[in-house]
Amino acid sequence: MRFDLVSLALFVAVAEEQNLTRAARRKHTAVSAVSKRIAELEQQVGTQLMLRMPRGIALTPAGHSLLYHARQVFRHLENMEEELGDYAAGIRGHIRIATISAALMSSLPGAIRDFLALYPQTDIEIEEHTGLAVVQALLAGEADVGFFSNWTPASGIDGWPWQQDELSVLVWPTHPLAGRERLSFADIVNEKMIGAHRLSAVNQILEREARAQGKSLNVGLRVSSFIAMAELVAQQLGIAVLPVHELAPWTLHSGVKFIPLSDHWARRELLIGVKNASQASPSVKALLSHLIPPAKPVNPASATPAR
Repeated sequence: MRFDLVSLALFVAVAEEQNLTRAARRKHTAVSAVSKRIAELEQQVGTQLMLRMPRGIALTPAGHSLLYHARQVFRHLENMEEELGDYAAGIRGHIRIATISAALMSSLPGAIRDFLALYPQTDIEIEEHTGLAVVQALLAGEADVGFFSNWTPASGIDGWPWQQDELSVLVWPTHPLAGRERLSFADIVNEKMIGAHRLSAVNQILEREARAQGKSLNVGLRVSSFIAMAELVAQQLGIAVLPVHELAPWTLHSGVKFIPLSDHWARRELLIGVKNASQASPSVKALLSHLIPPAKPVNPASATPAR
């Protein structure tokens, strides 16, 4: 079954506008032509795609299915056009990266710098998200490469171990716990905290451990930025728990002290993931080869913090 792109584009316009006249105006086409294209599509697929209502249209289940796949087709065409345009402009690759803060605040910037030194005509976009949002961006085709932790379920993603980090407690220098070399979660569970994003893996793990002790986190403020969290700790508004890499303290705030958590679950693995390694672009494959040794992809969906 072969589909005409013009007909698919008109179908998407009608589905989004929920009105033939508005769709025809949007696509600069006569209403009769739009109606004829939709009828031909329905004849081609052998089922009704739209219900004609007095004030517009409503999609049938088959219509919703076609709309989803048509949008995917046009998204892939846009990506193809963008990538080919990059080649014409002398850029030999375009990579969209979605990452959690922990990777962005530690090793990722240096890794990207080294990669671009080898491939200077590659264009890279980086967006910061929660781990769950990183996986969703990969699955939706909105990111080419993702960096997230093994605490994040990631069914349908090809992934490889990349780095390790551990949770540390941020306190101000005069805090009663500031003199300790290591802390357990039991030492801090009653402290007033500066919380991370509610959907972040760190927040969910801390809430889980608090429940295991029959308690709940005492969160006074929530912010998404590591830098903002460190600033709030420096102002003595609460302590914080962050997955701080050994280099990260230099990028945060001089008015805080980092004390590692001793709990076994406080260490985690950072992963690199792509939706389908075999279908990755040459630029993405080059980045993967640069960042990880040749290895069989792991399935991060089954990776959860040890208990």
